[in-house]
Amino acid sequence: MNTLLLTAVAVLGAATALLFLMLLALAREIGRVQVRLGPLGARMMDTGPRVDQAGPSFRGLTDQLDRTVDIGGHRARPQLLVFTAPSCSTCKSLLPGIRSMARAEKELDVVLVSDGTPEEHREFLAGSGIGAELAYVDARDVGIAYQVGTTPYAVVLDEHGKIRGKGLCNHMAQVESLLNALETGTPSLQHLHAQAKAQADAAA
Repeated sequence: MNTLLLTAVAVLGAATALLFLMLLALAREIGRVQVRLGPLGARMMDTGPRVDQAGPSFRGLTDQLDRTVDIGGHRARPQLLVFTAPSCSTCKSLLPGIRSMARAEKELDVVLVSDGTPEEHREFLAGSGIGAELAYVDARDVGIAYQVGTTPYAVVLDEHGKIRGKGLCNHMAQVESLLNALETGTPSLQHLHAQAKAQADAAA
């Protein structure tokens, strides 16, 4: 009886050890796949104006340096709208990367669109390090028009004011994916998957 019990315990222990090793191997493979795939693009939501449609346009807004800012419509350069809020900690973590992008991308206008009280904006700007490289506007109506429900959220418009990509952006890689959408014409991973499926169905 004791021999049978010891044998059962030994088999159970060996099975548990094998299962643990299999889980470690699976975790390692998942990590490799994530490295190969790279960061995911901006997570597109189904609300608001659709991709390839003209985005709502606004004229005569004023930024942090009292410059006049127009959003949407026909422009000399594409425009990246980053919707933020003074209390959004993730938005603050993106600021260094967005400022660097605004300085590096000479053929892109970057606009931070925020919503809050004058005191909140002053406090936010005081610690942001934002200079003349981008525009910061207090424009709640813009967020309403684009149906932005959470921040940070970004929309990229081409020079004709059409939406070329949009989505939640918790990391700079997701913000950069919108510039890729502008260049390649593929606004999201969802669209890329849909295109691949359509091609596969057509070939079948």
